[in-house]
Amino acid sequence: MREVNISQLWSRTWHLFKGNWLLLVGLLVLFIAQFIIAYRWDLGIGMLMAMILAPPVLVRAGYLVARKGQYSLRVDFGDLGPLLKVLIYQFILALIPGSFIVLGSLGSILMGPAVGILVLVGCNLLFISYLFGWAGHYAILSGRAGIFRAIGQSFSLTTQNFVQVFLALLSLVGLVILGAIPCGLGLLVVLPIGSIFLPLLYFALTDEEGVSHA
Repeated sequence: MREVNISQLWSRTWHLFKGNWLLLVGLLVLFIAQFIIAYRWDLGIGMLMAMILAPPVLVRAGYLVARKGQYSLRVDFGDLGPLLKVLIYQFILALIPGSFIVLGSLGSILMGPAVGILVLVGCNLLFISYLFGWAGHYAILSGRAGIFRAIGQSFSLTTQNFVQVFLALLSLVGLVILGAIPCGLGLLVVLPIGSIFLPLLYFALTDEEGVSHA
């Protein structure tokens, strides 16, 4: 198990966020605006595209900031291959848990509330999937692994450093909860911050080089 100073990681995260907050927050606002406009005009495709594309774009943006110290729209959208791989990876992580949630939701309507237990099972599987699969995004973006190999690498990395990862993710969850309290407005800042914190955690656990802390 590697020793990771979580408070130091948060300090580096804040330092990098201060230099890139405008682009990162603006990127998130752009997707939210797309969703609201699509919802206003009843454009289901637009809403779906916003929900599907926002997570991988934000993941890669945070990775670029953590790796290079700055975010560039040209770099992010100039090569769509990594974004597509991250999108597929996220789909795989959510596939089985999502199936339980959908089946439970439909079953509770058609067959009664007892079948709704599948929703709870799906939520638990989703939690486990992302707890052990969080690092796969960065294994893909760093070129260390393909989509399927990244799953195994992420599970192995998390298992070997479970206490460190759990405490780090717990601190992030606490920040997200605080950000959601003021009508969710704090998430406009918290989510971009989290997108930088997670790759920094990955770098610390794998000894991969990120941007140095000035």
